Amino acid sequence: MLVSTIIPTYNRAETIERAVNSVLDQTWKEMEVIVVDDGSTDETVEVLKKYGDKIRVIRQKNGGPAAARNTGIKAATGEIIAFLDSDDSWMPAKIERQVNLLQRTASAGVVCCVCNARMMYSSGAVTTFQLARLHPEQVEGVWRNPADILVDRFLLFNQVVAVYREALSQSGFFGEDLPYGLHDDYDLAVRLSLIGPWAFIADPLVEWHEQKDNISRTHRHLEVCIHTLQILKNINESQQFQGRLPQARLSRRLRSLKNWIYALRLENDGNPLMRLLGRCLHFYLRIYEALYSRIVPVSQMITNKA
Repeated sequence: MLVSTIIPTYNRAETIERAVNSVLDQTWKEMEVIVVDDGSTDETVEVLKKYGDKIRVIRQKNGGPAAARNTGIKAATGEIIAFLDSDDSWMPAKIERQVNLLQRTASAGVVCCVCNARMMYSSGAVTTFQLARLHPEQVEGVWRNPADILVDRFLLFNQVVAVYREALSQSGFFGEDLPYGLHDDYDLAVRLSLIGPWAFIADPLVEWHEQKDNISRTHRHLEVCIHTLQILKNINESQQFQGRLPQARLSRRLRSLKNWIYALRLENDGNPLMRLLGRCLHFYLRIYEALYSRIVPVSQMITNKA
């Protein structure tokens, strides 16, 4: 079974080798590697030349990571598609374990397989399953309610997924109309969660590496809340998925996002009194969310053995 790995890259000459090498070192050998250079202006192209015909390089004008991934999908020939960001890396058995699990769970109608990932911060490491509060009883299995989880919280997606091409086509690929590089993975993940169950591997088979930017934490949080709100509303109101998200949890999530947007906008206000009010509201929301999660438990994974 051929797996097409798509690596979008933009000015990642310093890290692209780590990513490509981690794909070429996979124990699963039925692979094609497609690197989509999204208009790099550094030495990325020169770095990629040394791989010769081991990889396929597609160059295009800069259009953002969603457009680059969609370009890779259209060029891919594999039945299964996997994605890796050019500053991250895979463990050697990642694809082999995912393909084997997808084959074992085919009768359950799974559309993709996600694995855990280790997120490497300067302050230390944490896994994505921990951050998403996922605690499956099995190391591998079938995840029957991904939409219940994703409507409430995030799970690192692009680097950890192996997905059937047919499911990607059904879900509509990556949304290129989203803000540059922001939440296109969450948008696709939510749509895929409404198509069918997922397979999962609780072992961390991916290493995600922190990248520094110049955006303040408050401003980044505001952007995330705004676009998460819009993504959930768009999916819930779309012709294909209308009303298929868990409505009670969705309503609660939308209210929470609107409250956070209001608080964070106040924190960014030029008036010192408004900023103070925003910080107070921010503190209140943090306390409220903590208490609410104790009173009303978050959704838990519903799983079956593979």
